[in-house]
Amino acid sequence: MKQSNAMLRIIYLLALTLTIICIVNVFIVSVFKVHIRSNTSLEPYIESVSLVSETIYAKRGNIYDANGQIVAQDQKTYDIICYLDKNRKSGKNVAYVDDPLYTSQVLANYLDMDASDIFYYLTNNPNLYQTELGLKGRNLSEETKNAILNYDGIHGIGFKESTKRIYNQGRNFAPYLIGYAQSDEDGKLIGKMGLEAYLNDELSGIDGKHIYQKDKNGYVLTGMREEVEPASNGYDVYTTIDTSIQQALETAFDEVTSQNNASKAWGSVMEINTGKILAWGQTPSFDPNDMNTIEDWTNMGSQVPYEPGSVMKSFIYATAMDIGTYNGNATFDSSAYCYLTNGNQPYRSYGENYGCISNAAGKSWGTIELDYGLIYSSNVATSTLLSDYVGVEKYSEYLDKFGFFKKVDTDGIEEVSGVKHYNWPSEKLSLTYGQGSSVTMLQLMQGYSAIFGNGEMVKPYYIDKIVDSDNDEIIYSGKRTVVSTPIKQSTAKQMQELLTRVVSDKAGTAKYYAVDEVDIMAKTGTSEIIEGGGYNSDDSITSVMLAFPANNPQYMIYFAYISPYDYYNHTFSNPIKNLIKRTAILTEVGYNQNEHQINNIIKKEEMPNVIGENYNDAYELLNAEYELDVIRIGNGDIVYKQYPEANSQVYSKTKVYLLTDTNTISLPNFNGWTRKEVINYWNISGVPIMMDGYGVAYEQSLPAGSNVNEYSDVTVKFKNIESSVDTSIKEVIPEADE
Repeated sequence: MKQSNAMLRIIYLLALTLTIICIVNVFIVSVFKVHIRSNTSLEPYIESVSLVSETIYAKRGNIYDANGQIVAQDQKTYDIICYLDKNRKSGKNVAYVDDPLYTSQVLANYLDMDASDIFYYLTNNPNLYQTELGLKGRNLSEETKNAILNYDGIHGIGFKESTKRIYNQGRNFAPYLIGYAQSDEDGKLIGKMGLEAYLNDELSGIDGKHIYQKDKNGYVLTGMREEVEPASNGYDVYTTIDTSIQQALETAFDEVTSQNNASKAWGSVMEINTGKILAWGQTPSFDPNDMNTIEDWTNMGSQVPYEPGSVMKSFIYATAMDIGTYNGNATFDSSAYCYLTNGNQPYRSYGENYGCISNAAGKSWGTIELDYGLIYSSNVATSTLLSDYVGVEKYSEYLDKFGFFKKVDTDGIEEVSGVKHYNWPSEKLSLTYGQGSSVTMLQLMQGYSAIFGNGEMVKPYYIDKIVDSDNDEIIYSGKRTVVSTPIKQSTAKQMQELLTRVVSDKAGTAKYYAVDEVDIMAKTGTSEIIEGGGYNSDDSITSVMLAFPANNPQYMIYFAYISPYDYYNHTFSNPIKNLIKRTAILTEVGYNQNEHQINNIIKKEEMPNVIGENYNDAYELLNAEYELDVIRIGNGDIVYKQYPEANSQVYSKTKVYLLTDTNTISLPNFNGWTRKEVINYWNISGVPIMMDGYGVAYEQSLPAGSNVNEYSDVTVKFKNIESSVDTSIKEVIPEADE
C-alpha cells in the first residue's frame, strides 16, 4: 500500500515538472521566439502566418440623367501583381516570375508600357516579394487580365480587383457640373470635382472589412480566424439633366465654334417654373474618362463673372414697370445721352456734362417710345429710365431682389459673386445696359426666372433626388425653391409681352432668333471683354436670353459665346436657332408642327396602377377608357412594370408602356415616334438604343419584330425637320443696338 502511494507521488511530481517545463517553454517561445531544445529562432515561422485586415470597398453610387439613364458608374478593373520571391510555390508549379525578360516582352503587348520599363520593375529590387507596375498596370479590363493569364510560358502573375469610374457620355454630359472621381493610392474612388466631390460621402457609402490569417505565400489558412464586416454601398444620385437636351446644347457649341469662329461658348436650359437645369455646358470642355483632355478647371457658367451686355436691360425695364412709373407709350430722345449729377442721381444735360452715352454704332432714332427702347436695345433708353423714372437707389434695391452680386448657392456649384461697380455716375448708368459690373450665367438664369415666370424668382438646381437603392428609400428630393418675389405677376406678364415684341417686331434685335417651330421671347446682348485692366477691342461676347412658348413660357435658354467682334453677330444665329428647335422638339412644348395633335388631346387623367393585372385587362382599360396608345413590351400575361407610373398625369392619345416579360422582347416599329417616346421605351425595356438626329423616327437598324435584350445593338434615326437658312447673307440692321 505504501509502495503504491510512493509511486503516485512520483508520477505527480513528474507531471508537475513536465507542466512547469511546458509553461516555461511556452513563455520563452512567446517572449523570445526561441525553441529551447534546439535553440532555433522561431521568428521566421511565426512571421509566415500573419493576420490580414483588408478593406471591402463599397460600390460607389450611380449617377443618372433625368430619364433614368446611367451617366456615371463603377467598372470593375484589375491591377497586375508580379510575384518575385523564388520561394513562392503553388504545388509543383512555378509561382514567381522566373523569366523577367520574357515576361516583360509579353506584358508590353498588353500594357501601354515599354518592355524595358517592365523589366526594371521586375529586376530592380530582387529582395521584393512582389511588385506592381505603376499606374499603367492598374485599371485593366477583364479581357486584358484573362489574356495575360492564359498566355503560355509566363509565371508569377496575379491580379487584384480594383475599380474605376466610367462616364458613359464623356464630355457630352455637363462634366463641369458632374465632375469626376478617381482612385486614390489604395484604390478607393474619391470625388475630385463637381457633383462627384460635393456628394462624395453619399456616393461613397461605407467600406467594410475582411480580417483573416494567411501564410507568407499569401494562402489563406482554413479553419483559422476570419471576420467579415460587409460594405454598405453608396447612394444613387438622379440629376435633372436631360441627355437629349444636353446633346442639343453640345451640338450648338460645336456649331457656333465652326460657323461663328467662337473661341469659347457657354449656356444652359432651364425649366422656368421649377428651376430644374435641363442642360449646362461650355466649350472647350473635357472628357472625365480622360483627365488629359482638361485644359481649364473653371466652370464658365458660375465661376466666370463678366459684363453681360444688353440682356441686363430687362431688369431696369422690369423695375420701372413694378414701381408703377413706366409708360411704354411715353417718348424720349434717343440721341446721345450726356449727363451731370445732382448728388447721387445722374440727369440728362444738353450743355455742360461729365460724359455722354451713345447707342451702338452711334445710332439715333430721334424721338421714340420707351417700348421701342427695349425693342431696339437702346442704351439711351435705359439711362433715361434710371434718371427720369427709377432712380439709382431703387434700381440698386431691385438688383438685390433679383439676386445679383451674391452667390446663388445651389447644389454645391462652385461660384463667384461678380462685382458691382455703382459709385460713379458713369457706373450707375452703364449698369442699366450691362457694362461696368459683372454677373454670372447662374445669376442671370435665376433673375430671369421671375421675368419669364409669375414674378417669383426660383433657384436653379440640378440634383433631383438621392436614393438608397438597397431599399428604394429616397434620402433627398430636390424641390422648387422660391428665393424671392422681386416683381409682381402683372409686371412679369407685361415684360413677357414686350420681350415677345423684341423678337416679332421687324426692327427687334432678337428677330434673327425667331423659328417656325415655336414662338419665343428674347433679349439679346453684346458686351466687351475686360483684359489687362482695359477692354479687348478685338473680341466680344454675343449672348441671348430667351423663353418659349411665348404665350406661356415654360423653358428658358441662355447662350453666350466669345468671338471676333462683328456688329452683325446676331444675324449669324443658326447654331442657337437649331438649339431652340431641338429643345422645342424634345420637350414637346409649343412645337407648332404638333399643334394639331396637341389641340386634339381631349382629356388629362391620372395614370391608373395596372401592375399585377392581366395584360389584356390592362390594355382594355387604358385603350378604351383612357384612350391611350398602349405599347406592350414582352410576351408575358401579367404587367409587372409600367410607364408612366401610377398617379402621374397622362394625356389621351399618348403612349404608355407595359412591361410583361424581359426574356421575349420584340422590337416595335419606331416609325413616327419622337425621341422622347423612344427614350421612354429604352428606360422601361432596358434595351439600349443609339439615337441619331432629331425630329421623328424614320429608320431603325433592326427590323420590327426582332428579338432584342439589354445587349442588343439598336440604332434609330430621326428626320431632320429643321428649315435651312442661308448664313451667307448679311442683313443690314441699322435699327439694332447693343
